[in-house]
Amino acid sequence: MRLWAALIEHLPPGGLPIGLGARDTLRLESKLPLYGNDLDEEHTPLEAGLGWAVKLDHEFIGAPALRDQKQRGLARQLVGFKIAEDARAIARHGYAVVDRALGTGEAAVIGTVTSGGPGICVGGAIGLAYVPSSLAQTGTQLTIDCRGKDVPATVVAGKFYKRT
Repeated sequence: MRLWAALIEHLPPGGLPIGLGARDTLRLESKLPLYGNDLDEEHTPLEAGLGWAVKLDHEFIGAPALRDQKQRGLARQLVGFKIAEDARAIARHGYAVVDRALGTGEAAVIGTVTSGGPGICVGGAIGLAYVPSSLAQTGTQLTIDCRGKDVPATVVAGKFYKRT
């Protein structure tokens, strides 16, 4: 308790303590992936859009597999999406991206939401999802199963929030 009081006492003017929810909102609006949500052992840096951080001309564990993946092309990619403000829905981690033209059930699941939440500075709800590369282009319409309700979303380019 004394540590907390000391920390609060030394906050800058106007500063307030914040929690993980605030961190998640800020990193999501900046489209910064979080390990354990958007990055894990099942997804490569190339799929996550982090190829710029991987130097494939150097040798390291996994370099041959990444070079091969880059040469073959990506089967899936991490994309940002925005749900219209009037949809009144928020896609959360683990929600399915679906294609109902494939039918119902598992066959309809084509991707997975890795992060999602309200777009505090950009409006509406925003999120990140792995989808087939053929659906990763800006403007592509996706359908997200939000607790049994199909919600339309649009793939967006780059960061959600851009500082002026």
